[in-house]
Amino acid sequence: MRLDLLIPTFQRPRLLRAALESVARATRPRAMEVAITVINNDPEPLVLEPAFFAGPYPLRVLHERRRGKSAALNAGIAASTADYIGLIDDDEELATDWFVVVERLLEAGQLDFLGGRATLLPEAPLPAWLPPGYPAVLGIADYGPDPVPYGPAFEGMLMGGNAVISRAVLRAVGPYSTALGPSANRRLCSCEDEDMYLRLIDAGARGLYRPDLVVRHHVHVDRLQKSYYRSWCFWNGASKAVLSRRRSAGGRHIAGVPRYVYGEAVRGVLTWLGTTITGGPAARRTAGELPSWHLAGRLYGRYWHRDRPRRGPDAGADPAPHDQPRHDQSGYEPYGDGSSVNEPAGR
Repeated sequence: MRLDLLIPTFQRPRLLRAALESVARATRPRAMEVAITVINNDPEPLVLEPAFFAGPYPLRVLHERRRGKSAALNAGIAASTADYIGLIDDDEELATDWFVVVERLLEAGQLDFLGGRATLLPEAPLPAWLPPGYPAVLGIADYGPDPVPYGPAFEGMLMGGNAVISRAVLRAVGPYSTALGPSANRRLCSCEDEDMYLRLIDAGARGLYRPDLVVRHHVHVDRLQKSYYRSWCFWNGASKAVLSRRRSAGGRHIAGVPRYVYGEAVRGVLTWLGTTITGGPAARRTAGELPSWHLAGRLYGRYWHRDRPRRGPDAGADPAPHDQPRHDQSGYEPYGDGSSVNEPAGR
């Protein structure tokens, strides 16, 4: 059994190095073969220290010139021949038993995908105005202390920053949507993970949430600002609107937006007004204004958002759909059926 762990990255070399250091510290699985693929989505070359290539797992770096996290993930998946694809973000660190937990679960049952928890690294103190009910803004994902099968009854979704998916199932459901997810021009766009999760469920794939499969998330100081929360809610709304255009959505809508979104915005405005007048808790006041930003994003995404960003000076040319990712570095050593998994430093 082989696992390729994919780490897409864009202009965060310090955090990427911390992620790779956590991978090197992780306990090696008993029999599962592991390889690491970093997909650089930055037009500038990525050069890593030689120590990373001499680590416990084979490492390679790919360069994907199509902008966007989805394009980077698709490039990594296309370059892999492993049985399973592991996914983490470049601002996360693995728990030391991550590979051991993955191996145990995949050996124990017929599972097509796995997901787990994301906790925060103890860095900057959280401000008092931080609103409840928005854990995803900080990268938190916690669906309780018990293992639960993914499916229509699951109250959540598969977190893309802590997931393992069978490559056979990924071939069946298709690539990540490049109309969704972060890109160079729209860093706060999202829903690429939700779209993939819904397609996995639609395809009948068997998945399991495991609270003992843990990553730890860095929280940049920029995320601890009200302006970031407002922007996140706006672009999450826009991304939800793009996703809804691609899937038939049930329920009642007004101007193409689910009716409940308007209700949440109205209740939020009333909460914001009440806490502003009475001097209520800062966290409650912040939470009151955010549904309106989400509604504004939904309307923007429904009527004005383009699926593909306008080409800017740093956007680069989109290659043909079947173009392969360009390797940043050369000198591969093949393993197994010839896939390249080991790449020395230098350029």
